[in-house]
Amino acid sequence: MFQSSLPLPLHAQVWIDFDGTISREDVLDELVSRFACNDSWKLIEERWRAGLIGSEECLRSEFSLVRVKAAELTAFLDQIHLDPGFESLLQILEQYNVPVAILSDGIETFIRRILTRHGLGHLTIRANRARQHRDRLHFSCPHRNAQCASAAAHCKCNSANLLAQTHRRSIYIGDGRSDLCPARQADVVFAKGALAKALSTEHVPYIPYSSLTEVTMALSNAWMTKAAVV
Repeated sequence: MFQSSLPLPLHAQVWIDFDGTISREDVLDELVSRFACNDSWKLIEERWRAGLIGSEECLRSEFSLVRVKAAELTAFLDQIHLDPGFESLLQILEQYNVPVAILSDGIETFIRRILTRHGLGHLTIRANRARQHRDRLHFSCPHRNAQCASAAAHCKCNSANLLAQTHRRSIYIGDGRSDLCPARQADVVFAKGALAKALSTEHVPYIPYSSLTEVTMALSNAWMTKAAVV
């Protein structure tokens, strides 16, 4: 697990993805597949996965197809499950006073509602936004960066740079294509899914995981030493 490469708590900060990382389901994928008015979203998704378009164009196009009433949206969000290891991960980060922020290409209000249901609504979140009007969702990306190399709706690299404490090394936890750019810049990466595959292709080192419980165990094993006591 390359635990020796992990920074001690005093010198660590954690950035973590939401969809497919904290949540077991990809919230936006599920939303679009369930509530899109036609199947044209599949071609849009294919173009994004192939790297032909960035997530900003992808999400704007897909959101234009979604038709969902407020009550339906609430019921949908209340069915989303979290990775069972997320709360234990937060506990060890709090125990060692390690800063943590969620960097997501999803929707802030969706994430906030899901986390609040679990008593975790206080966490720092940087994500896109959506405003509902009748059965339409109007997408916006306040953390867009015109210089983003990935043409992402949310430039996670820029967010990480803005939130970073310069004396701390960054630990990134993710699973998808939207995590690739910030993972390349992080000091340590925990990866699974499409992110792990992409990093392997680029020969970028990472620590594999399948559940956040494994991430918690890796941090605990590295930090529960005399040298890590702060």
